[in-house]
Amino acid sequence: MSLKKISISNFRCFDNIELIFSDFNNFVYGSNGSGKTSILEALYFCSTGRSFKSSNKDFCIQKNKNAFKIQLETLSNNKICISKEFKKSITFEIDEKKVTSIELFRTIPSTLLDNKTFSMFADTPKYRRKIFDRCLIASDKNYNKEFFSFHRSLKQRNAALKFKRLTNIDMWSQILIKAGASVSKEREIFFEETKKTFFGFIKNFRDSRVVKIINSLEIVFDKGWSNDLSLKEALSASRDIDQIKTITTLGPHKADIKFLINDSDIKYILSRGEQKFMAILWCLSMHKTLSDFYGIKPFLIIDDIHSELDEGFYNELINFLPKTGNQLFFSDINNPFNSKIKDQLKELKKFHVEQFTDAEKTK
Repeated sequence: MSLKKISISNFRCFDNIELIFSDFNNFVYGSNGSGKTSILEALYFCSTGRSFKSSNKDFCIQKNKNAFKIQLETLSNNKICISKEFKKSITFEIDEKKVTSIELFRTIPSTLLDNKTFSMFADTPKYRRKIFDRCLIASDKNYNKEFFSFHRSLKQRNAALKFKRLTNIDMWSQILIKAGASVSKEREIFFEETKKTFFGFIKNFRDSRVVKIINSLEIVFDKGWSNDLSLKEALSASRDIDQIKTITTLGPHKADIKFLINDSDIKYILSRGEQKFMAILWCLSMHKTLSDFYGIKPFLIIDDIHSELDEGFYNELINFLPKTGNQLFFSDINNPFNSKIKDQLKELKKFHVEQFTDAEKTK
């Protein structure tokens, strides 16, 4: 899904601006506090109905204003409108029809890479599951149904364990097993395709450090219980422990993706810059898997692309980005593009935020 233009009103530091995008690469630059991340945030709102900077959407309303509005138009002429009044519910519309945030995301899917994503290896398994599940929710309506069925039954089973309602434990276990097995199966399929894509990327890199890290890396999907057991068998085996701890100790809600070098977690081995590069590469692998395997074309958002990357890693990344194939939006403090990078990023359009004007289009 390619985006054509966006209009932003009373959002963060912006009164009213309109930006017309390139179908391919869009670069937002400016000093700290200028609002470049807010433009990416507005784009993310149009895809997910939420901010990646704040859980309180009222904070996004410009000071001394009562509401913000973001309007987005796609190349296929879909019109998206996001509006939020102070202390009122946010509304999402596609072609003047109110929709849910899930419908919004499935219509305008996106892949976000921000500071939290860059630190995914140091973060919790819950966060790694979250970015993984977000991709699957965009790709498969049935996954969305089974995912929410699983989490509802998990919540109810945990309540039954807490209040020692043995009959309810059995009832909710049956629903959890059915939905959980389906969720785990789809995760494993997506994981294997993403892993294949990730290791297939190695031929695109010349920097010996990148090649060495990728060649030494082991990526493992831990589904949340023993591979030797079905989910039904695992829940049965853990029932006594679950009753003692009054919580479901095994299942898809305990799944994780582990990144290892010599059996050690890479967060203890790689530098922050190396971790950021590998996190970007993994997320780009998920992004490309959505496109190639599921036929989903999310646009890509990368905030603060240059931080913590040395010039070698940065140049490798810039040279690689066009191979993702989808529309790209990324930001940086400076305008660092030399002629080599301009040649790599065809149809690059630049936006200098301090000026609130469309910078020169580079061909």
